[in-house]
Parts: sequence; C-alpha cells; structure tokens
Amino acid sequence: MISRWAAVLAVVVAAVINTACTTVEATGERYLPLIGEQEEIRLGRESDRQIQRTLGLYPEESLQEYVDALGRRIAATTERPDLPWTFRVLDDPVVNAFALPGGYIYVTRGILTHFENEAQLAGVLGHEIGHVTAKHSVIRIGRLQLARLGFGVVSIAAPELERFLPLAGLGLELLFLSYSRENERQSDLLGVRYVTNVGEDPGELIEVMEMLDNVSRGAGAMPAWLSTHPTPANRKQLIAEQIAALEADKR
Repeated sequence: MISRWAAVLAVVVAAVINTACTTVEATGERYLPLIGEQEEIRLGRESDRQIQRTLGLYPEESLQEYVDALGRRIAATTERPDLPWTFRVLDDPVVNAFALPGGYIYVTRGILTHFENEAQLAGVLGHEIGHVTAKHSVIRIGRLQLARLGFGVVSIAAPELERFLPLAGLGLELLFLSYSRENERQSDLLGVRYVTNVGEDPGELIEVMEMLDNVSRGAGAMPAWLSTHPTPANRKQLIAEQIAALEADKR
C-alpha cells in the first residue's frame, strides 16, 4: 500500500517539477521555486535574530566591520549581488562558519583564531556565500515542503497511514538538515571563483582544510564546522583542480 501511494506521489511530483522548474544562475541546477526571494530573506532575517540572541555577537566593532566589508566585497561579484548580505562574527569559541538563506553569513571567533591571513577568511566566506548563491537552503526547504505535502495527500487518500506521519516527518527533518556532498562540492567551487574575483589567493582555502583537519585531530573531537561539512581531506583535491582550471582559463 505504501509503495503504491509513493509511486503515485512520485509521478505527481515529477509532473509539477517538469512544468514549473527554474534554473539557479550560479550552478545551472534546475529546481522548483516554492520559496521566493523575499520569503527567503524573511526566513534568514528571523533566524538571524534568534542566532544573535542565542550565541551573541563578538563585541569588537572594528572586527565586525572588517569581516562584513570583506564579505560584501566578495558577494558583490556573485550572481546574487543585490541580496541584503550580512556578515557577522559570533562570540562563540567553537570552530564554525555557516550560512542562512537570504545572505546571512556567520563565522565564530573560534575559527578566526586559526586563520593566518585574510585570504583564508575570504575562502571560508566565499564557500558560505556559495551556499546562498546556489540556493541550497531554499531548494532543501522547498523539497521538504513538497515532501510534507505529499505525506498529507497520502494521509487523506489512505487514512490508515496517518499513524506513520510523525515518524516520517522527523525522518524528513533529519534528511534535509545537512547539505549534501554535491552542495558542498558546489560551494567549494563557487568559493574558489568568488575569492579569485576579488584578487584573494584561492589556494589558502586548501590551507584552511589542512587547519580544520589538524584542529579535529588535536582536539580529539571534530570542530562544529565539520559536523555540517564533509571531511577537509576529501575536498583539497577538488579545490586544487578548480584553481588549476581557473588559471588555465586566464592563459
């Protein structure tokens, strides 16, 4: 019974996607635009308020201004320069960086203590900017909404399945929580492109991966950044290849 309704849902979803898809400019990926840009910005703004209340901002205003200015300089060269880009330093000792929909980017004071130069900060900001320009969160939220709608349709058509919905919903939350390997690959590639646009050395992003790897080994536990990102060692080769490709294009 479950498989039959799943098959019906798959057909309906495929039909909707094929007729209403649009393209992400940064990646060329096709997706169903269930979340508009203004809604995306609203979601990011609301989450930003919660993050500031929970973690707090690092109190040194000059550092906040420096990180924000560097981030905005990079974001201005992307496919989405008109977003209300905001870059914040959180007063958190953990090694972490992340992005919210609508152009809200965060680095912690914990990760800043490990950077040796501006290019390394730029590399991390470029990577997180890539998540926003590639609309990774927007696409994930849209897919989650579509999946929830599908389960709602199933519960109406087959009430005997309604008891499975709470468990299914929890599974979906977990499924869509983390970025996929493809998302991270795209953000790495976009980050290299963006930092190159502003004259920063993209090779320093490889050094950041080395640093994160060393921090995780030395601390005996993975930094928070690694709980939402793939292992650095697996990404260095990809970044090096992207840098080589960009340099070849310049010749």
